[in-house]
Amino acid sequence: MAQSDGRGVARVESQPTEALLDPSTRPTWRSSAVAAVLATLFFGFLIWQVVVRGPFIAWDWQFHYYVDANHPVGWEKTFLDIVATITGERLFTIPALFGTAYYVAKKQEGPGSFWTIARRRPMLAVLAGLVTIASIGYATKFGLGRTGPHHNMDVLQAGGQAFPSGHASNTFFCGFFILCLLFAQHGLMPNLPRLRKLIPAVAVVVVIAGALMSWLDYHWLSDIPGGWLLGYIACMVGLTVLRAPRRRRERAVAREER
Repeated sequence: MAQSDGRGVARVESQPTEALLDPSTRPTWRSSAVAAVLATLFFGFLIWQVVVRGPFIAWDWQFHYYVDANHPVGWEKTFLDIVATITGERLFTIPALFGTAYYVAKKQEGPGSFWTIARRRPMLAVLAGLVTIASIGYATKFGLGRTGPHHNMDVLQAGGQAFPSGHASNTFFCGFFILCLLFAQHGLMPNLPRLRKLIPAVAVVVVIAGALMSWLDYHWLSDIPGGWLLGYIACMVGLTVLRAPRRRRERAVAREER
């Protein structure tokens, strides 16, 4: 709110966290749904860039040549492979997502049977995000069939699955959506300042995990931002599920469980 300091200069006071999290000011499901649609359209543009060999993929070969000349070997490669696996492999990201969602759902709405908790919003939101990654991601991978850089050729319709990077999308969705489940408006402990502080830390992990997939020659450089964008789409789909108004049946079930 702007106030005068007596010298004709307006002073702007920052809003408290409570005001920012107030239902009248916080984003709705429509905003995340619109963001998901716009991001999907941009993802389509990136696919077109890969098909027509546009500027988006212009640096792929140059980076590949550099990586080939400076490729890690021995224990360094083993260590980087382990880091890349832990940060982006579905074997680790899916349990982390569903484990967090289960914990949040149980804490928010009380105990219940496994299947009762599994049908609550946090669990459904994670499922919606993962289905988004799988459906759009694999449709694009198999549709393009782009070969990876380790084949030393960039060819479409050749049975490859390079674009987009599944590791990059998994890391993005896992890291940022866990933050949403814990500290965003519909999270377990809504806390905007803490959310803002943790976003850069998660972003660093996401960038490192994505960079490793190119550095280890598993993906072209352009595959990584494609994966990040797909992870963002999944986050917006998940947030849409979290923010959607509760149906009458859901409200009745929640009252009975309490």
